[in-house]
Amino acid sequence: MIGETDRCCNSSTGSFTVSHIAYGPYGYIRELDATFEQYCNGSTVPARGEVHARMPEPPAELAIGLNLNTTGTVDTRSGEITVGGTVTCNKPARINLTPSAYQIQKRATATGVYEDLIVLCEPGAPAPWTASFRSNIDPTASFQPGTATLRGVGRADDRDYPVTVDTGFPSTEITLVKS
Repeated sequence: MIGETDRCCNSSTGSFTVSHIAYGPYGYIRELDATFEQYCNGSTVPARGEVHARMPEPPAELAIGLNLNTTGTVDTRSGEITVGGTVTCNKPARINLTPSAYQIQKRATATGVYEDLIVLCEPGAPAPWTASFRSNIDPTASFQPGTATLRGVGRADDRDYPVTVDTGFPSTEITLVKS
């Protein structure tokens, strides 16, 4: 018969031995084989066991891409440009984009940035984006019709892993046409 004091283990000694472990991305444990032995309350009779675990395939790591259009528009009165492109992803993602543009002119360089453009991306189809901004680095210069350079970066947190991924920093020459 088991007594009241035999139902719990107030002090224990023993061992836990891992004989095989395989990891996936960011510490995800894919396979585990281990044995254990425990002595409870000074007992000489151990509790012994084995653990064999095979986990499902880990979730895919997030991959995102950024494509930049090669044309944009410019409002010649305000100097505001509108540029765009698409983002891609292999699993749902909330991508924070920062497009920027510069245009070298005879007397100055028009340079502008649009920060914190949020694009919701679903796998399977590129998600379009547009941004409109003026030259906000050098207020004496404004964008004009002609050639400029468009750059961008996108960042997103991977929902399954403790990591932020980015698109790299693509850059392309664009043609700004009068809107």
